[in-house]
Amino acid sequence: AHQILSLTGISFERKSIIGFVELTIVPVKETLKVIRLNCRQCRIYRVILNDSYEATFHYFDPFLDICQGEIKNKSLEFFSKCHLDAAKKTDADHNAGELAIVVPDQAAHLIGEGRGLRIGIEFSLEDPSGGVHFVIPEGEGSMEERAAHMFTYGHENSSRLWFPCVDSYAEPCTWKLEFTVDKNMTAVSCGELVEVVMTPDLRRKTYHYTVSVPVSAPNIALAVGPFEIYVDPHMHEVTHFCLPQMMPLLKNTVRYMHEAFEFYEEALTQRYPFSCYKQVFVDEIDNDGNAYATMTILSTHLLHSIAIIDQTFVSRKVMSKAIAEQFFGCFITMQNWSDAWLARGIAEYMCGLYSKKCFGNNAYRSWIRDELAEVVKYEEKFGGIILDCSQAPAPPAVSSINQSPAAPAKAYNDNPFYFPIKNLHTISPKYIEIMRKKAHLVIRMLEHRIGQELLLQVFNKQLALASNAASTKISSGLWHQLHISTNIFTKAIFTVTGKDMAVFIDQWVRTGGHAKFTMTSVFNRKRNTIELEVRQDAVNQKGVKKYVGPLLIQLQELDGTFKHTLQIENIVVKADITCHSKSRRNKKKKIPLCTGEEVDMDLSPME
Repeated sequence: AHQILSLTGISFERKSIIGFVELTIVPVKETLKVIRLNCRQCRIYRVILNDSYEATFHYFDPFLDICQGEIKNKSLEFFSKCHLDAAKKTDADHNAGELAIVVPDQAAHLIGEGRGLRIGIEFSLEDPSGGVHFVIPEGEGSMEERAAHMFTYGHENSSRLWFPCVDSYAEPCTWKLEFTVDKNMTAVSCGELVEVVMTPDLRRKTYHYTVSVPVSAPNIALAVGPFEIYVDPHMHEVTHFCLPQMMPLLKNTVRYMHEAFEFYEEALTQRYPFSCYKQVFVDEIDNDGNAYATMTILSTHLLHSIAIIDQTFVSRKVMSKAIAEQFFGCFITMQNWSDAWLARGIAEYMCGLYSKKCFGNNAYRSWIRDELAEVVKYEEKFGGIILDCSQAPAPPAVSSINQSPAAPAKAYNDNPFYFPIKNLHTISPKYIEIMRKKAHLVIRMLEHRIGQELLLQVFNKQLALASNAASTKISSGLWHQLHISTNIFTKAIFTVTGKDMAVFIDQWVRTGGHAKFTMTSVFNRKRNTIELEVRQDAVNQKGVKKYVGPLLIQLQELDGTFKHTLQIENIVVKADITCHSKSRRNKKKKIPLCTGEEVDMDLSPME
């Protein structure tokens, strides 16, 4: 229900952290004997319940020895199985974790259904190999003079690497965050800054943040350094932080960021879900940026001067995507890891709409084409990506023409990859990157099926329910509305549009692969028709599946662009499409294109 995180000793010299957490949990059973939490590479000193009862604890991290001493079997299949078992043993979604706290008999009376229990844990972290990164440039002078700084990062839900928690996207809570740092350093974290208090010796200061909207532990982050601070002149709730002497670049890079907020709020017809937003630019980060609740940690390489035009496209897209992830990813999170495609796909889709507004339709279409090419290349090399493998799709449809299944059942069950795809911590990072791109393309396909306006209404409905839930206490039982899942999303589409998209979800979300068509056309001048032949000759190729369903054909004619929908049921489909345009006596003509533009064309050479 609530968590306090207090880091009192952050040492750049030793690359160490000393801290304390207090989790308030609400047991659902009175028989609770063991409490399991997530915690890796931390040293635990003491666990205390309700400030009164010391508890014994056991720590076990199966990732330290994945094969558990097995030396004979060195096959990749055996390692993959052990890797998945290790991930499941510490999966917070399955009530598992590295840290097992035994409730002492004298504290058994504290466990009551619906009654809050406070668990205090003292811990330290020294020279971490992940989760926290200390950037200490070489040279002389103090840490702040050398622009030394630190920030948290991680692969998916990895907050356990720097503090004990319930490391699951499905367990949101409110937060109180306290960070004591050197007086010349600034600590930037999630939520609203309540106060900054100097220590009695006047050498250090403590930053106090509160997060009143329930968010999950993986969406908590911290950055500490001698940052220069810039409050956005267009939106005072937005603050930007950069390393010393980079302020001119920062001001140029972020000057249009307020437009992204305005665009998303208008498109989704919902207010930004938090009360503030912070952007921190740091060095040595492993990617362009990571979004967390109310803050994003970005690479300092995104900063650029007004003279560097090319960088504008990259930087603005990265920053606008991070803002979209505040709505879907940080505020509304995945219910299970298998629902990750949804939050990520929606954030990418919203970022795409904003990019289209910023940079134009051509740049947007080029981006979509590049993403599609990457997904196709990956799937044809390694195998089809299943966006949600938590449940099998419905049995394959039977074709009404030849009574054969649309695709062999084998295609739905096989995992062609060398790693298990059933846990975020066993999947290849490249798979996750391509999965995000495929999720974006599937959301776009959904837009084509139901229309952009209705799709945005579905997003609005989810945000409205979540906003209502976020303003209540955990006892209201509404916090589950802060999560999104494939099934919830499918029901929401039906509620808003009246369309049942279960077949679409089975086809593109619960089944891997893509469809591949080759098309030939002949214009029959006598009948004024296009004789079309659509073939799926590559269905036996890796990553390619047989498609059954509607296929939209756009025909550019003299009088404009005309859309035709074909029903694909077989490997080869033939169709005659009647043309609307007849040849004109006037040989010079304005031709309307699908983009809304018109082009002048001289038709006399066609005779």
